[in-house]
Amino acid sequence: MHLLVVGINFKTADVSIREKLHFSNEANPNALSLLNSYKTINGSVILSTCNRVEIYASVTDVEDGGDEVLDFISSFHHIPIESLLPVVYKKNCQEAVVHLFKVSSSLDSMVLGEYQIQGQVRDAYFKAKESRSTNSMLNKVFQTAIQIGKKVRSETKIGDGSVSVATLAVDMVKQIFEDRTNVNVLLIGAGKISKLTATYLQQQFKNCNITITNRSDASELAKSIDGKTIEYSQRFAAILENDIIIASTSAPNFIVCRHEVNMMEEALQGKTRIFIDLSIPRNIDPEINKIENCFVYSIDDINKIIDSNLDKRNLEVSKAEKIIQDISEDYFDWYSKQFIMPTMMEIKKGMAVLKQNTLDLHTSFTKKLDPIQKEELNKVLDAYSDKIIKVIMSNLRKASTKEEMISISKTLKNSFSIDTHEQE
Repeated sequence: MHLLVVGINFKTADVSIREKLHFSNEANPNALSLLNSYKTINGSVILSTCNRVEIYASVTDVEDGGDEVLDFISSFHHIPIESLLPVVYKKNCQEAVVHLFKVSSSLDSMVLGEYQIQGQVRDAYFKAKESRSTNSMLNKVFQTAIQIGKKVRSETKIGDGSVSVATLAVDMVKQIFEDRTNVNVLLIGAGKISKLTATYLQQQFKNCNITITNRSDASELAKSIDGKTIEYSQRFAAILENDIIIASTSAPNFIVCRHEVNMMEEALQGKTRIFIDLSIPRNIDPEINKIENCFVYSIDDINKIIDSNLDKRNLEVSKAEKIIQDISEDYFDWYSKQFIMPTMMEIKKGMAVLKQNTLDLHTSFTKKLDPIQKEELNKVLDAYSDKIIKVIMSNLRKASTKEEMISISKTLKNSFSIDTHEQE
């Protein structure tokens, strides 16, 4: 088995592409089942967040597996493979493992040190495991990734003062509204991001009036932030009463559309309305930008305001990378054994055949031995075989990279393959 990751992220594709490749929680089980039906894929995990869509797969062949994952993405989302090639990256074996470890540690995040990705990696793994989509390799690598993420957060300060999508959204509001004494906000959605956004808004504004609307009950969130709720069907009318509209839901399409806001254009005249979309797929129609005094910001727009001065965290990044390196060695030792041990067992079987054939060729000598001497001779020959195997394993680990070791172990297996019918 080889580990493979095929994906896109904020570095390779903008939000208009990422939202098309998004996997919802509802679609995830069916997607995993379909993915695992491909010939070379023996297990998979789908990690789908605002800033990345990545498929981790255990495959028997890296090249064929990569092609099959691309075919799956193309078929599932009805997007031509040719459209995917410019934005998709592929990593395999050791490179794929280190990539996952960096993702889980937030070293590959748009916001260095952000904490949400650790939970997202954990949730993606558990969902795949619940769907019986993982195998021993994926279990090991994801459990290790989760362990690394926790260790990096507890043993470094990389997350100190870190920001999230929610805090960035509020920072954007602060830049737009210099007067922080009074602001009216409509939150559409009542999940984790909405809660974080509401909490940070109240910290940053002296008088922040928050109204929450959601398809399901939002009273618990409203109570926790001393806000109020309205019926979901009243969200359009509430736009007139609020300066800022922030959407964060799992809806698969626009829930605030241009034509509805167009109907309010006269009432909105001279009044600025800020629409902030924290959802993937997007929930707010970007065409609203074309209406006078209405401004729409997507998650990509928000990410652009990140402080790029990372000097103060460089030392923490180095510490995090050292943790990844140390734990990676333990993982790669296990990973290598998955290839070495079966090969060594095959070699041992072959050497046992050679031993017996050699003894059969020297029956004139072995007949002179009593049972105890024959048993001792067998033990000596077996010990000699074990010693050879240990030397091969030791030298193989020292002399090769992990990928080369896998290749060499396959060659060794073929070289020591013994056909008992050809032995004399």
